[in-house]
Amino acid sequence: MKVRKENGLTLIGFLIALSVVLFFAYAGMRIVPMYLEYHALGNALSKLEDDPAAKKMTPQKIKQSIQNSLWASYASNNIKNEHIRISKKSGGVNVRVAYEVRKPFLGNIDIIGSFDKAVMLQ
Repeated sequence: MKVRKENGLTLIGFLIALSVVLFFAYAGMRIVPMYLEYHALGNALSKLEDDPAAKKMTPQKIKQSIQNSLWASYASNNIKNEHIRISKKSGGVNVRVAYEVRKPFLGNIDIIGSFDKAVMLQ
């Protein structure tokens, strides 16, 4: 008579594997929206950069254009007008958006994302 060894996952092993998968899924649910918002910001700035009339806009109009693009893509939660810096350079207008996103993760542990994007309007 041959003795067959059973293969498989025990309940404890299954729970450990499940907890690891759930941990990374929860982390992804916290991190992915931050990067989607940053991607929407990049799209808004590249749209502004492609606009030939953007160089002649006032700083308030530039900020309004960026905020409208972000609002249309549901990404206007963390980027405020005070995060948008506009400065005139010799080659054109520099538009820089620098902001930080802080999301609660577990207990007193937060996930912090620092984002910085700039374009030159020529």
